[in-house]
Amino acid sequence: MLLILHALGAIVLGGSSVHHAVIAVQALRGRRPRLRLARLYSLVALCAYLATLLTGGLVYPRYRYFVRGLYLDRYVPWASNLFDFKENLATLGLPMAVGALILARDLGQHLSTERRDSQALLLYGFLALGTATIVLFNIIAGFLCTGVHGI
Repeated sequence: MLLILHALGAIVLGGSSVHHAVIAVQALRGRRPRLRLARLYSLVALCAYLATLLTGGLVYPRYRYFVRGLYLDRYVPWASNLFDFKENLATLGLPMAVGALILARDLGQHLSTERRDSQALLLYGFLALGTATIVLFNIIAGFLCTGVHGI
């Protein structure tokens, strides 16, 4: 049940982070994005990120012994290594999601015509796109690792 909740959280995270990245690209291209949606998607992405990390942390002890220890390390070490890489990458994505939320809250000020803050917009775009990229990679890697053993 926890694995299903973990996967559902990852799907919500994927959708919200990609939608947030689309808004960030609009802002970087000079188009006025929908500020309310930028704040909403960044908040949903962060909440889904935390929920996914929590459920993944609860599943991890069983995975570590039954899946990785008894199967992946012996028969498919590439999947075991991919899982480790995915987990390390996920730790980079969380602070990026937090930063994207902080910048999304003040996005209207950074876009104002009298004081367009291009450095803040570039950072916002980097954080939103970076979060979405990490999340999409981790979703694919997670399904690959899970599919190898058929948990």
